[in-house]
Amino acid sequence: MSRKWIPRAAAVLCAGVLVAGCGGTDSEPKAGSGGAAAPTVDAAALDTGSYPTSPAPEFGVATSENIIEVEGQRLAEFTVAPFEIDPELIAGKMPTMVMRSGKNLGVVIGGKAGDIAHENQMLYGYVSTAATNTPNVTDPSRSVVNAVLRFGNPEIAAKVARAIQTELTTVDDGAGIATAQTVDVLPNTLVSTRETNSSAGRTVSVNALTPHGDYLLYTWAQAPVGQKDWTAKAVAKAVSLQGPLIDKFPAQPTKEQNGGKSAEFPKVDQDKILIYAVPEKDKQAKLGDDMAVYGPRGMSHKSTNPPLTYRVLTETGADHSAVAKTTVYRASDGAGARTIADEFAKDLAAQGFAAAPSPQGLPDAKCVTKDTVRGTEIYCTVVNGRYVGEASGLDDKKDVDQQISAQYLILDQADQNI
Repeated sequence: MSRKWIPRAAAVLCAGVLVAGCGGTDSEPKAGSGGAAAPTVDAAALDTGSYPTSPAPEFGVATSENIIEVEGQRLAEFTVAPFEIDPELIAGKMPTMVMRSGKNLGVVIGGKAGDIAHENQMLYGYVSTAATNTPNVTDPSRSVVNAVLRFGNPEIAAKVARAIQTELTTVDDGAGIATAQTVDVLPNTLVSTRETNSSAGRTVSVNALTPHGDYLLYTWAQAPVGQKDWTAKAVAKAVSLQGPLIDKFPAQPTKEQNGGKSAEFPKVDQDKILIYAVPEKDKQAKLGDDMAVYGPRGMSHKSTNPPLTYRVLTETGADHSAVAKTTVYRASDGAGARTIADEFAKDLAAQGFAAAPSPQGLPDAKCVTKDTVRGTEIYCTVVNGRYVGEASGLDDKKDVDQQISAQYLILDQADQNI
């Protein structure tokens, strides 16, 4: 996998590719385009296919139809990323996603956990999963699943924690019955462990359920049986980081919390950046993860180099980035945009991507490709002032060229002073 989000081929965090800048109009290059020596864009020659070439209308506030997705997307920024628990946890895995229903918890924990969460009206959640990199899938590795689940009130969150703990420690879902444990440093956490056999040898895993106000914090850590101490330390680290972080989340109040009245919904497009991304035609394309705006941590969850993504976006002032069919980053200035492109380009080059032709009429767009077991991955990027636009695809260079050409025309109309 490259710098895209999991598991689609379309770009989300595929990152920049060998970009030095982007030209503006034929006669007036944009700031950060490389000046008069930059290649000339031939707007008339651009092939944009059926993709829109102008910014979308403003999205306004969320509605009852999409509030769950919007809240889950916002929650991603306040969900601890695995690399923050252990810097070697950088190989992104599934499940990493917005949890739009309590039923989703069945994918995360297994057994009847999803039914328990659903029956207790889980509002939404976010889950992030990663493992250590290994040369082969059968090699021993360490991994973590970290999830934040929101319920209607603290009593329900605590009730669900107890019910899931009972399920884990009394019912064999095929992986064996877990053994309840107590951890001195986690007095409010329900912990259970179990050992299992896998293709990589015998492993030990820890489940940790921590009620925290309206939220249930769930952490799962697994390692070779000889590294049991690591699993305990990973869980303790996750809980110590997640509690304070979720306390900062400006969650949408429920009616009960707002005196029986619906509070004003949050904005869909934080910082007015989503209007500049090429939209997905299929609204369910990423099951609630797309048509979204994420902060640096939110963007890192599905990046294949999470620490780099988080660091670069934070350092360049890219407070919010847009995720749709294409991805758009906006740095604090043009130099920051070029830094994003350059840093991500180095990451792609290190992964073995090679230069590919730019789209017709758009020499400023830089493209790379790599043959993988999934097919030929293609990535193209343009820089326009403070903005970096990305497009990607699998086995269809023409489509990616059309995406990035449309993205260029949209960014040429973007507000550079916002």
